[in-house]
Amino acid sequence: MTITMKELLAKTSAGITGPEERPNKPPFGETPDPGCSRCHGTGYVYSQKYKWCVCACCRAEAGKINTREQCARELRSLETIGLVETDLALTWADVKSNFSDGWKAVEAIRPAFERGYGLIFLWGTYGQAKTLVGKILVSLAYRAGKRAAYANFMDALDNIRMAFDDPEHKTTELVRRIDWWTERDVLFLDEFDKCNDTPWAVERKFQIVDRCYTRAIREEALTVIASNKGDDEVDGYIQSRLKDKRLGPIVHLDGSDGRQFMPEGRKI
Repeated sequence: MTITMKELLAKTSAGITGPEERPNKPPFGETPDPGCSRCHGTGYVYSQKYKWCVCACCRAEAGKINTREQCARELRSLETIGLVETDLALTWADVKSNFSDGWKAVEAIRPAFERGYGLIFLWGTYGQAKTLVGKILVSLAYRAGKRAAYANFMDALDNIRMAFDDPEHKTTELVRRIDWWTERDVLFLDEFDKCNDTPWAVERKFQIVDRCYTRAIREEALTVIASNKGDDEVDGYIQSRLKDKRLGPIVHLDGSDGRQFMPEGRKI
């Protein structure tokens, strides 16, 4: 049985002992509905069985708050993996065969994605839909519940370099950040040829590729690397792994610059 505040006041004035004191703070930090016929704006109703309970009008408000917070968390999650909300609508069909050689990348990546592992190297001139293909791949992986990420390779290195912002724990943080990138189920590294070849960057590049290669050989993960330079311009240590025919292929994209044909309003 549930009674209202008005009924409780009537019982108290009649000499009937009332319930334990109602909490003062509104539930969920929100202002209850002043027009609610159950709690009359207090945010609580009294149950003889359960004592003070949060009114349904506040639970509804809490549901809205939780929904907003969940949306915010999802947007932050997308930003972490290199996507924006509109990327979630992308599909393989967004790569048009008459714009560039992007369809060649799709033909190589799609079966690897479906089987769940591989190491694919895309290279070619500008406007070959490499970035678009990467966003599609990571979006599909995210929607399938996989751990995935898209990143410009320089941005990935910058993220790893941030470990040195905490001198006291830099070694532990460096390991954690490298692990994060190399433990993705699906990873797309764009602009692979653009990073500066400092000793530190070269060491990190070898480390990341080697770990991704090892996971691909174990059939645990798919990594796609995109570059404007060919595999013959890559260090031999990395080149050997890219040419492993168990994982490949290496795909050369040399079509027309698709950016010259993008329809107005296209966001990627």
